[in-house]
Amino acid sequence: MRRCSASPLAVLTPLLTLLLVSACARPGDEHPSTSPTSTQGPSISADVAVAHPTVWVCRPGTVNDNCAFGLDTTVVGPIGSPSIESFQAASKPPLDCFYVYPTVSRAPLANAPLRATPTEIAVVRAQAARFATTCRVFAPVYQQYTVVSRLQPGGPADDSRDLAFADVRSAWNDYLLNDNDGRPVVLVGDDQGAEMLLRLLREQIEPDASQRALLVSALLVGADVRVPRDALVGGDLAVLPACQRHDEFGCVVAFSAYRGDAPADAWFGRPAARSRGHDAEVVRALANSDLRVLCTNPAALGGGAAELSPYLPTAQVGGDLLPGRPAGSLPAEQTGFVTYPGRFFAECRQAGDRSWLAVTPRPGSGDPMPTLNTPASWGLHFAEFNLALGDLTTLVHRQATAYLNARAASTPVG
Repeated sequence: MRRCSASPLAVLTPLLTLLLVSACARPGDEHPSTSPTSTQGPSISADVAVAHPTVWVCRPGTVNDNCAFGLDTTVVGPIGSPSIESFQAASKPPLDCFYVYPTVSRAPLANAPLRATPTEIAVVRAQAARFATTCRVFAPVYQQYTVVSRLQPGGPADDSRDLAFADVRSAWNDYLLNDNDGRPVVLVGDDQGAEMLLRLLREQIEPDASQRALLVSALLVGADVRVPRDALVGGDLAVLPACQRHDEFGCVVAFSAYRGDAPADAWFGRPAARSRGHDAEVVRALANSDLRVLCTNPAALGGGAAELSPYLPTAQVGGDLLPGRPAGSLPAEQTGFVTYPGRFFAECRQAGDRSWLAVTPRPGSGDPMPTLNTPASWGLHFAEFNLALGDLTTLVHRQATAYLNARAASTPVG
């Protein structure tokens, strides 16, 4: 293990602490970590450790960056012929996105090897690459717990989860040391990737004011982020609240999607859902706890129903490699993605111990819902990220604009 004592975070000014304060505080908030009267400057509580050289699926400046090509979209409207929407990556984006991919490895092991296979590349291109319209995309490989490990009774063993997390934390630290240079950053993850980022937030970023001040937002899809009932903060995270406005930063977006209603045996959207891999005793305790799973609709953070902006991968991007998709089921367009404006709506719902994002097609508009080969209890888990991908990328742009405007307004003149 290589331990690094110098960090670009040390160059941060008290300005970023002020940004953090303004992002998290709401009228009436009195939490000492988010109080607008706080003047404590950022500091690093411990050395930043990089365990091993990071293997990147996407990293700006690398040869043949997987997040930089083949990402045009076929637009299929309700009437008329399809059109092509060209993909244009931002030339000098002012922020970064750090993305961790979902459970995809089918290696016959508890944890995947530390290498980028075509499967990892396909899912990163399908989910993360389009964020390059707004940010520099960093997507590390990690020794994730595999599909085999996940399907064991009780889920992956603790040491399998710990190994996966150690890789993600090492890659994050590598990014901080060698690429961040004080730039604002968005955390983006799906499924296991979101689980790892949630743990990174809880164990490293939230306790460290200098790292927390860099955070524009965290998009944690399919990870079941828990909060107390009738609250927007607490539970899994102590400081970072749920996002409620599209111009808010320093907050979290999280949801698990089902078509219409989530069944009583839902794998996701429940504080004691089986997706967490808890043993029976813990599951019973959580079922009786005062926690709920956070649902934030990226198309309508303030609540209510709204039209989704899907960007669904085609065979050009995903082939037959994406999880949960039957062979040959991806659209055959010649572009990397296809979108269906005005065809899907979503709203957050609650029933019993379940909280979920209910996705429904517009009546009479046909049904371009992705084909999945998973049971009803899994819902839209393998499609939910892309069903809201346009909304997520738009949200990142708006949050980053608000963050950077706050930074500019707080910069001393002269």
